[in-house]
Amino acid sequence: MDFLQRTPFFRLLLPFIAGIITYQYVELMHWSLYALFLISLFLILFPFFIQIPDRQFQFRWLFGSGIFLFMFALALFLSGKLEKENVFDHLHQKGIYRVELTSAPIEKTKSYLCKVTVLQFFGSASWKPARGKAILYLQKDNAASKLLFGDRLMVETEFTAPEKVQNPDGFDYAAYLKRQGVGATCYIPSHRWKVTDRNEAFSIRREADKCQNYLLNVYRKFNIEGDEFAVLAALTLGYTDDLQPDLRASYSATGAMHILSVSGMHVGVVYVVIAFLLGFLNKSRRQKILRTLFIMLFLWAYAFLTGLSAAVIRATLMFTFVAFATSFERKSQIYNTIFMSILAMLLYNPNFLYDVGFQLSYAAVLSIIFFQPIINKLYTPNNKLTRFTWELFSVSLAAQLGTAPFTLYYFQQFPNYFLITNFIAIPLSSVIIYLAMALLMVSFIPYLSVFVGYLLKWSLWLLNFLIVWIQNLPNSVSHISLDTKQTTVFFIAIFCLSGYYYSRKFTPLFIGLLSLLLTSLFNLHANFQTLTSKRMIVFAGQNNTHVNFINRNQNYVFSTDSIEATRIAKSFWQNQKLGNPHFLHENNWFSDGFASFEGSRILIMTQDFLKKKTTSTPLKIDYLIIGKGLKPKIDQVLECVQPRKIIVDKSVSKWYTDNIKQACAVRKIGFYSVRENGAYILNFTD
Repeated sequence: MDFLQRTPFFRLLLPFIAGIITYQYVELMHWSLYALFLISLFLILFPFFIQIPDRQFQFRWLFGSGIFLFMFALALFLSGKLEKENVFDHLHQKGIYRVELTSAPIEKTKSYLCKVTVLQFFGSASWKPARGKAILYLQKDNAASKLLFGDRLMVETEFTAPEKVQNPDGFDYAAYLKRQGVGATCYIPSHRWKVTDRNEAFSIRREADKCQNYLLNVYRKFNIEGDEFAVLAALTLGYTDDLQPDLRASYSATGAMHILSVSGMHVGVVYVVIAFLLGFLNKSRRQKILRTLFIMLFLWAYAFLTGLSAAVIRATLMFTFVAFATSFERKSQIYNTIFMSILAMLLYNPNFLYDVGFQLSYAAVLSIIFFQPIINKLYTPNNKLTRFTWELFSVSLAAQLGTAPFTLYYFQQFPNYFLITNFIAIPLSSVIIYLAMALLMVSFIPYLSVFVGYLLKWSLWLLNFLIVWIQNLPNSVSHISLDTKQTTVFFIAIFCLSGYYYSRKFTPLFIGLLSLLLTSLFNLHANFQTLTSKRMIVFAGQNNTHVNFINRNQNYVFSTDSIEATRIAKSFWQNQKLGNPHFLHENNWFSDGFASFEGSRILIMTQDFLKKKTTSTPLKIDYLIIGKGLKPKIDQVLECVQPRKIIVDKSVSKWYTDNIKQACAVRKIGFYSVRENGAYILNFTD
């Protein structure tokens, strides 16, 4: 209770977060939202009309309940308002659009990704106002590479809604883009767009983008390139476009991914450096206020240089509150300061709550503040080197305690050598940040800048080398997955056991231990389901066919592209506690696309081997799976085989899918389209 009394922003934050989550799952009528505001207002004002002091004390809970209900209703209102603002006009309408780039193009393998705002739509022989944010994939060419932030284009296309999740436990790209405010995507060939003009109005984000590009060019000037450039750009400026997938995987598998995202640690380094340099402004109250203003100015200047990304803004906002509180000598309320920054971010954009970086960064900060002093007290080193090592160990362990549930939920893996990684990565990345700051300051001094650039380049090479070395150590990663229920209960266990540490009361200890027991029971239940399940799954692949046969914990996969199959099904296999997949070629129940599985006869067609073939007696089968982009003449196919049900995977074009659907309707054959309905799941144990 003492904690709640000392952290009023935490009490405001709880109902606000509850309102954001409620909005995602409950659809409220407009009148109900107004009713909530009126009830909350009544509860807040009612105690002020009570004249008797004893009665005022008796009904003091009404004011708190009113504030709770008001913050809950405010979250619902702001979430609804944000969703309305992000509505995309003219969805699925082919025509000509005028759009404006809201970021510089990002180079992909076969295209350039451009984030745009739609300005106008040409329809009915006139231009009409339009609104909405979209992602364009421009065909890769020289013209697309020269586009800049603020350029306005005229494009001929049809914007479509982002594709919803189609595979079990797959990444919901549509929900992700929706929370980013993006309502549509499209691919545009080179001949269907052109630059018309440029927005010359002042934009702080455009100027920030220019500054970021200028600093990136300074790095390039000193021959820092390849993986070294990619890590340096991510580490200091939040520019992650040059990070290659294998390098990302190495940092993720070793627990060092957090250093590649400009966030609390990086802004903290800037804060410490500026506070140290301005330490002489500490003699009077006026000097302290002036020092705080300078610190805030430098912090926001750094955020500006990094492109004003969401991660940097939240970290800068948090340290701004810290600097402000420190100037008034209120150092004990760091929790309240953090909760204040969280509430400010969510008031600006409630969807930040669902951002993985937002969750991980605040979980790490709160965990370090809470657990690090506890761990630090377990051992008292005698010398400075041992003390530094122990403090680094305690900070790393504390951060992992708070972020572990998120890591297991989102990434289904745990870096076993995270302590070794942090002993190497944190000091070395701090050195790199200091060297990068020094290089930017002395870049105009001929010999000194070359020397600093040389040190910086080799420090980056050493960091990458050590990260890859740790990744290649035996058993560097444990593949563990948590579902939503397990993650929620795991967090309850952490909160309650932490509460018991301070309160020494039985209730939080009991709830914490019970939560750990429930987490184990959920895991046992998932294992039991796997040991009793027999399923066939036709996954939604982009251009390939993937059919999964699950016989208890045995995992068999037929695939025309094993890499794509692993990418889209890995999360599902891990969540279902399945073993490594055995990719089918031929065995006692599978040969040349024919499978006899759990009493069902299945034919997987990835080649048109029935073309121009006939038979007097069609082969009776249970399931016919058509994939690999085939364009079969379905009438000829059905003269050779007689299935009870036809499953057409996503690789087959929409026209051929519709043609097969019509043929099935005429012949009264069951039909399923993976393109329309997502992955086909057949449970043989039902």
